[in-house]
Amino acid sequence: MFFFNKKKDLDLNIILNCILVNENVRPAMLVQPIDYKETTHTDSTTKSIIEEINKLFPHLILSTDYNIYQGVIISKTDYNGKNISLNEMGRILGYPCYRDFNNIDNDKITYAISIYVKDNNNNKIEIFSNICKNETNIQEFNILANKAKIAFAKRDYKEILNESKVKEIYVESLPIVPTQIIINKLLKNEKLEKTEIDQVQNILFNFGFSMKSKFNFQYNNSIHRGILLGLLLNEKYNTLSPFFPLQHYPEQSKQVNEIIHGWEKGLLDIVEKTTIEHREKLKREAGKQTKKTKRIYILLSNRKTRSSKNKTQKIK
Repeated sequence: MFFFNKKKDLDLNIILNCILVNENVRPAMLVQPIDYKETTHTDSTTKSIIEEINKLFPHLILSTDYNIYQGVIISKTDYNGKNISLNEMGRILGYPCYRDFNNIDNDKITYAISIYVKDNNNNKIEIFSNICKNETNIQEFNILANKAKIAFAKRDYKEILNESKVKEIYVESLPIVPTQIIINKLLKNEKLEKTEIDQVQNILFNFGFSMKSKFNFQYNNSIHRGILLGLLLNEKYNTLSPFFPLQHYPEQSKQVNEIIHGWEKGLLDIVEKTTIEHREKLKREAGKQTKKTKRIYILLSNRKTRSSKNKTQKIK
């Protein structure tokens, strides 16, 4: 029997992942400061999260001193002082497709295979997601999902889950459309499919833009298509990519976040001001102004003509 303190304010997906590690369903999980717009585990939000994890799951080891640093590794193994490549990190976290990391062809369709749960309030919560070259490993995800279902149902975790109950757990596979395919369709003025529009939104989120921002792109709007083409090229040839992950550059990371915030704000303003409706409104207003100007000109011209006639009669 495990004994836990009552959970404070941890997100359910963090608690569920900690349970999976505790039950050896997955070997480790990762708390990434970048998810909270922070750079290290000493920053306020990330610090409070790992402190709470430490209270709830005192037997788990928190590794923060390793290279390449990506966040706090929560595991039963101590990784402090180790050298961990990005590919190795995938293995440590138990991703079934970690071997695909160095072999992904970004010009071909890949798949985001994820494990989700639905709680008793019907909230959809992602446990974890892995990018795969194809769907050949999907059975491994199903096995993990079945093991997770058993783990979450244990009476040991009833108190820590409080009123939350896992009603359903399932695997979902979604194709990731290559950026170049979307670029080609925009150039040909072809209609984008829902999966392609979703991928555009995902790209914007990966830039660091806020999830709250609503980029209401009109795909039949030539100006908006031009803006999108520029954004998609920036995603494909990102000049910051040699510096990823940005946690290695904490001071520069803060500056980058400020620049991205300004970029996002400017884009939202441009997109709003270049909608078809806004441009039509400006045309109507300009047309009214032109008519008003012409009317004033005609009135002034008539007044001048009448004045001239009166003047001529006086001279006579």
